[in-house]
Amino acid sequence: MLDSAGTGPDFSLFLGPDDTADFVGACHWRDRAGRVRPVLLYVLLHRRGAETWTHACRVPPDRRTGHLTLHLERALPGDRRAELAAWLRAAAEAMRRD
Repeated sequence: MLDSAGTGPDFSLFLGPDDTADFVGACHWRDRAGRVRPVLLYVLLHRRGAETWTHACRVPPDRRTGHLTLHLERALPGDRRAELAAWLRAAAEAMRRD
């Protein structure tokens, strides 16, 4: 897994003013079709009033200019950023060994 994503994706369509996107890493990820592709891994924290949700996401490159594809891998209630970041790292490491 790489340490840096450089300039990150524009999450403005996915995040509200109180939400955050934390970069976890860059790696190669096997999708459901079995293709291995480079992706960026992020943990998104969504705050809506009293509700908070944490989402583990992967963002593959999109050939279409101005487009962003975001795949939700896991969602948990509350602020679970550390837990889901660790889960994404472990999943990426497991794929690297396969």
